[in-house]
Amino acid sequence: MNMGITIRRLTNVFIALLLIISGVAAYVQISDQAFFNGPPLSTGPYNAIGQCPPYNAPIRGTIYDRNGLKLAWSVPDSQAFCGYKRMYADPTLAPLLGYFSYTYGTAGIEATYDDQLSGLQHGVTIQNVAQKLLHRPQYGEDIYLTIDERLQQYANQVYDQKALHYTGFCQPAGTNPPGGLIVENPNNGEILAMVSRPYYDPNRVAAGDTKYFQSLQADPNAPLTNHTTQITYVPGSGFKTLTLLAALDSGKVALDKQYDQNTAIYFTVNGEHINWIDKLNGQWSALQFPITLQDAFAYSDNSVFAREAVGVGADQWLSYARKFGISTPGQGMPDTKAVPFDGLQTQSTAFSANTNGKPTDFNDNLLAESGFGQGQLQITLLTMTEMTSAIAANGLLYEPHVAWKIVPHGTAASDILPTAPTIYGGGPVIRPETATAIRKAMWAVTSYGTANTINDPTTGQHLSQTGVFEGGKTGTGETGIGASANATGGKIQGWWNSLAPDDQAPGGAAAKYVIEITKEDVSSDYDNDGACQVFVADHTYQYAMQHNIGY
Repeated sequence: MNMGITIRRLTNVFIALLLIISGVAAYVQISDQAFFNGPPLSTGPYNAIGQCPPYNAPIRGTIYDRNGLKLAWSVPDSQAFCGYKRMYADPTLAPLLGYFSYTYGTAGIEATYDDQLSGLQHGVTIQNVAQKLLHRPQYGEDIYLTIDERLQQYANQVYDQKALHYTGFCQPAGTNPPGGLIVENPNNGEILAMVSRPYYDPNRVAAGDTKYFQSLQADPNAPLTNHTTQITYVPGSGFKTLTLLAALDSGKVALDKQYDQNTAIYFTVNGEHINWIDKLNGQWSALQFPITLQDAFAYSDNSVFAREAVGVGADQWLSYARKFGISTPGQGMPDTKAVPFDGLQTQSTAFSANTNGKPTDFNDNLLAESGFGQGQLQITLLTMTEMTSAIAANGLLYEPHVAWKIVPHGTAASDILPTAPTIYGGGPVIRPETATAIRKAMWAVTSYGTANTINDPTTGQHLSQTGVFEGGKTGTGETGIGASANATGGKIQGWWNSLAPDDQAPGGAAAKYVIEITKEDVSSDYDNDGACQVFVADHTYQYAMQHNIGY
C-alpha cells in the first residue's frame, strides 16, 4: 500500500513538472521571451528600418477601399528582403496611404494604423495562442477605408482634363499643376476621395529603390507630402466664407445689408487702401448699386469683406477661426489644436507667430487683409473642407476620417460596424440659420457671381444648369509675402470650395457631398482662377451622385 501511494505521488510530481515545462515552452513560443518582461529572443523589432520582423510576427494586414477592393497587401517573395513584399494598387493614393518599407519605415496611413496592421501591439489572445501552438500563419488586422476607389480614379482623371479645355486661360499650357482635391460626405466626415498631386509609386519605395526615393525627396513639388492635408496655402477669396460666417453668426450683419458704390469699392484702414476695382473694370462694369452682402460675396468684393472683418473685431473673428482648428499663435491667445484627422496633417494658422523678429500684432490692418483671404493666412485644403462641411451640415462639423472599419483577419467586413462619426466639439460650431444663409450666398456665386464666368467645356452648360445644384466660393491666393516655410511661395493658387446639392437653389436638396480643390501656380492671366475648377468639381459630383457613392 505504501508503494502504491509513493507511485501515485511520483506520478503527480511528473505530471506537474510536465505541465510547468509545457507552459514555459508555450510562453516562450508565444511571447518570444524567456521570462516575464524579458528581452525578445528573436532578432530585431518588427518595424525597425533595415531589420526583419521576428520569425513568428503576423503577416501585415491588408488595406481595402470601402467596397472591398485591395489597395495595399503583403505577398510572399523569396527574392524580397525578409521574404515578403508590400504591394500597392493605386499610386494616386500614395500620399494618403504612404508606404511600408524595411528600408524607409512607414508613412501615411501605413504609419497611423501600424499597430493594427502589424498585429504586434495587441495583447495575446486565445486565437493567437492557438495559431502559434499549431504553427499556423498569423495576420494583422485589415483596414477598410472610407475611400471609394471608383470615385478616386475618376476624380484623379477629371483633375487634369476639365480645366485643360481652357489651356492657357485657366492654367499654363501643357501643365498639370500640383495641388489637391477632396470629396467628403459632410454628414459623417467620411473622406470618399483624396487626390494629391504629384503622387509617386509606393511599390518602388516599398522595394527599397534608393535612387528613386532620393529623387522623391529632392523633388521641389514634394510628392511624398500630402498636398491636401500637409501643405498650407494662402486661401484667397475662399476665406471670405469665414468672414461672412463670423459676421452673420455673431449677429453683426444680415445677408441683405446694403452698400452704396463708395462703400463697396473703397475701404481704408490706418492709411492702408483696400479697393475693389478688378470686376468693375471688367464684365461687371454695369453693376447696379447699392449691392447687398450676398452680392458682395457672389462678386468677391475685397473691400466689403475687409470692412466686415474689422467690424466683427479681431477677438471675435479669431474665435471663429479657432472653431475650425485654426491656430492663433499670438501672445495670450488660446492654444488651439487642429480638428482631429486620422491621417497626417499640418495645422492651419491665422497668422505667423512672429513678424520681422517680433511677436505678430494682429492689428486691424492684418485683420482686414485676412478678412478677404490674404494677410498671413496659411490654410490646408482639409481645413477648408471642414469649414464647408459644417455649412453643408447645418453647423455640425463631423471630424474627417479615412478609416471606415478595422477588421480582424478572417472576419467578414459586413460583421463589423463602420467607425462612428464624431461631432467636433460635441455640438454646432455655428447656428443652423447661419449655415442656411451662407448656402444661399454660395448659390449666388453659382447663379450670377464669380462661378458664372465660364460654361462647361464639354457640354456648354452653365454651372446652374447641370442638375448638380452646386454652390460654392471661388478663391485666388497670392503668395510670396509672409508665406510659411512649407507653403509654395510666389505663386497664384486657384481655389474652389463647394457643396452639392445646395438647398438654396431652386429645386435643390440637402447637401450630400463637399468638394474642395486647389491648384498651385495657375495662370495669372486670368484673375479668377478658382472659377476654372468649378467643372472639375461638377463632373465629380455627377459621378458620385450617379453611383450613389458613400450612401
